[in-house]
Amino acid sequence: MVEEMETEGPGIRIDRERCMGCFECVDICPQTNYTEFPVYEKGKDGVPVVVNGDSCIACLSCEANCRAEAITVEVEQAKEGAVAAETRAVLKCRAMF
Repeated sequence: MVEEMETEGPGIRIDRERCMGCFECVDICPQTNYTEFPVYEKGKDGVPVVVNGDSCIACLSCEANCRAEAITVEVEQAKEGAVAAETRAVLKCRAMF
């Protein structure tokens, strides 16, 4: 059974079985470092924890840089309900550079 962490706002799911505990997501998230309401925290069990999903700006940096491909960010658009595949690819590419 895969344990996942889901939050409100942009849905951030962490596949706890795939996560290597490198905390790259914590380090790379622009809304985690030096903010009052960080998106991620380092969990005591060696896996990152989403603590303020509403702070997520859906830049996809965490998803794009996750070595284990354990993070999925579900981005909602007001009209369509999901980001088109091409838009998602562009956002992930920007997050990587």
